[in-house]
Amino acid sequence: MIVRCNQKCRLSDGTTSASLDVDENKAICDQCGEELTNVSSYSKISMKKNGDILRSKNRKAFMFPCLTCDKSVEATTKMGVVVGRLCENGQKGCKIDITEHMVCAIENSEIIAKKIEAMDE
Repeated sequence: MIVRCNQKCRLSDGTTSASLDVDENKAICDQCGEELTNVSSYSKISMKKNGDILRSKNRKAFMFPCLTCDKSVEATTKMGVVVGRLCENGQKGCKIDITEHMVCAIENSEIIAKKIEAMDE
């Protein structure tokens, strides 16, 4: 999306392209990498819907939004309950809204990972 950038990297006409950091919900200048604070929430929604986003490099499999701490967390099962692996609330009261099929996939992947780990030892 074309927006006005901060004074630091303005092009001749004062505009630059920007992308949305979906993890932090911040517009980032594609030229200098700085956060653009003058981008409206409507523009951020448009950037997200149009796919004009920065891909997170630290995303893992089974990442879902935790409705408790409002961040994306890696889901795991603990005593049959889906919780965030590194959730800030100590894995208590995590609210991760996923289907039963996804819960089954998470449980199966953990079983397979344990088997692979046992073979490596």
